[in-house]
Amino acid sequence: MALVTWIKQKDKIDGSMKNKVYSFFEKLQKDDTAPGLHIEPMHAPADPRVRTGRIDQNYRAVLFKVAFDTIPHYFYYGAWPHDEAIDIARSSVLQVNSVNGVLEVIRASTPDGDTPPAASVPYVAVFPDAPTPQPDVESQVPVGETLSRREENPEAWINPLLGCGMEPAELVSELGLASDLVGRAFVASSDEDLLNVLDEAPEWQATALLELAAGTSVQEVQDKLALSRYVDDPQATEEEKIRKSLEHPATKMQFTFVGDNSDELKKVIEGGDFDSWRTFLHPEQRVYSERRYSGSFRLSGGAGTGKTVVLLHRARMVATAEPASRIVLTTYTTTLADSLESGLSKLDADLPRAAKPGAPGIHISGVDSLVSKVFRGAQETEQRLAMKDLFGLEVSAPGKILDADSARQQWESALVDTDHQLELELANPTFLQQEYETVILPNFISGKDEYLKVPRAGRGTALNRAKRLAVWKVVEAYRYYNRIEMHASFVELAHLAALVLRHRADAAGARLVDHVLIDEAQDLHAGHWLFLRELVKQGPDDLFIAEDSHQRIYGQKVPLSRFGIGIVGRSRRLTLNYRTTQQNLAYAVGLLSGAPVTDIEGDQESINGYTSSRVGPRPEEIASASIAEELDNLADYLRKWKDEGVPLETVGILVRSNFQIGKVINGLNERDLEARTASVATVPGVPSVMTMHRSKGMEFTRVVLFGISDQTLPASYQVKGLAPAERADAILRERSLLYVAATRARDGLVVSWSGKPSELLGTK
Repeated sequence: MALVTWIKQKDKIDGSMKNKVYSFFEKLQKDDTAPGLHIEPMHAPADPRVRTGRIDQNYRAVLFKVAFDTIPHYFYYGAWPHDEAIDIARSSVLQVNSVNGVLEVIRASTPDGDTPPAASVPYVAVFPDAPTPQPDVESQVPVGETLSRREENPEAWINPLLGCGMEPAELVSELGLASDLVGRAFVASSDEDLLNVLDEAPEWQATALLELAAGTSVQEVQDKLALSRYVDDPQATEEEKIRKSLEHPATKMQFTFVGDNSDELKKVIEGGDFDSWRTFLHPEQRVYSERRYSGSFRLSGGAGTGKTVVLLHRARMVATAEPASRIVLTTYTTTLADSLESGLSKLDADLPRAAKPGAPGIHISGVDSLVSKVFRGAQETEQRLAMKDLFGLEVSAPGKILDADSARQQWESALVDTDHQLELELANPTFLQQEYETVILPNFISGKDEYLKVPRAGRGTALNRAKRLAVWKVVEAYRYYNRIEMHASFVELAHLAALVLRHRADAAGARLVDHVLIDEAQDLHAGHWLFLRELVKQGPDDLFIAEDSHQRIYGQKVPLSRFGIGIVGRSRRLTLNYRTTQQNLAYAVGLLSGAPVTDIEGDQESINGYTSSRVGPRPEEIASASIAEELDNLADYLRKWKDEGVPLETVGILVRSNFQIGKVINGLNERDLEARTASVATVPGVPSVMTMHRSKGMEFTRVVLFGISDQTLPASYQVKGLAPAERADAILRERSLLYVAATRARDGLVVSWSGKPSELLGTK
């Protein structure tokens, strides 16, 4: 029997090779001496522990054999064509970093003679042609933020590492980075050149240099990667040192022990790049998923930085540590909740599930579905009491629940039937709905006298007494229509469910659940927060909140402190993007440039510091004279990608509005290409067409943002007739929507329009 530790691969395993690699390891785990495996040492290797094994006639695995307690233990480094595998094996070294104790594989030069070099490669500060760091304003700008500027003027590119505040030799001695890697990184001549240099490095070293290039301080890098000074134990064997090093958080970024568990090994092999999050966590992610907090905690970060990954790992941690605990994992939509369920099943299918909120185990549900379960499950007396508290009348619970579009129609009817005398900018369903949902409902106002006195903090448009009275007339009409039809909006239902829970807590002193974990929190409204606060008792690990204010396309700007949710001192931000390339990230972040984004507490949210470890083609912007020409171009891209071997079912075509979906699908059909909607199951070779809203939480190998013209974005119905403050917020939502869509792409990104481009692209 043999044990296996898998080293995360930078080179993806080809689909046809996965079964062969798995078969190889099944045999290896049963008997590593089996002759068919051809486990062989190398001649004059840099590390005497290195071995190669036969995957098939053309490919060999590169392994390191380490004896733990007399049981053979193999570290799998990768599989390559025969001759390449031999070269890699001869030059690769498995070692414990002498500065920080991280386990890593590094490449060392090998002599042509018969004498192998030492197994441990010392760090020698040699930097050929490394420039002397020069203080410069440009050198402080993160890689992603200056990419577009440098593309316009390549001569202006300045290596961002020059502004990290440390000499190259200091990075070697303080962080433990390899001297040759630092030397090449410091003389990189472009973003792509820098990322290509880092692509060859151990995962933790590449991450450290990326963070430094993005403006993170050395101390912050040490904290994020849990790097501290390594104390060598001269009495310990090399095997004992390696075993101990496997527990280092930075080691776990790239190494995972699968032992002799064939099922776990199969998951690692089959999961590939898309599912590597299940096994390999950045040390910073691991800290947030495992640490216990004295109260609520907020984790922010840009699209693709792994907030959902942390949330899923945290759900498993809490459920494992507290088997009897009642846990709710929730998010904005049912679609996203289904994605959380799928992700948690991939992470650990054996975790206990709860069929309803309040039962032991993990209950996963969209937040509105969760609200409905609580309110519909309440007794009639509880429902009627909540109705009286919210509306001032003890009436029966609503029957039909209105979605946002239906609620808007009710506001339009109330405006038409009321002699309100409001000016046009205020006689607007959007303004009135936001006033109702952010001021009137959260303060449980049931009469005009209360409304005249209530503070309107955070509302951009001022209202004097006369205007408030006029607004209240429309509110009364809106409520009257809903009452006689026994209707309520989802937002109203959230407030009613919160009141049910509040009354229960006052009577019994208990709460329904023990822990609540929230994804996409930026899209929640005030009613949701009131409900979630009442759902769980205030205390240690009560609410774990993952959000990105740059992706706020639904929710309202409401500070959590208003609802008794305190996160002061318990708020952190992720900056390393795992989904998309540096080129796509720079483009997406550029769409937000200058936009006044505030976080969930109302503080300015920065776009600085976001970076990616992946490189790819630059995003393309394609202008067309007509919709027919734009469809021709789209068809050409799909055919080109198919010829390049891209599975078209991994391509997403994203549009702003539902009516565009049919046009794209019919247009592609006319050009002898198939396409499907998001509601249809995945079909091999068929790309998906969906709205940008629907794409939230998804990812694709290639993305086409189609129809991004001045006629579609910003959507006219979202901004028409609004007061300046509300219009600015609506424009920001549209800009955030474009950012969300652009960050769905892992590799290629194409932005397309016919006629004039959207003003949000900044393209002239």
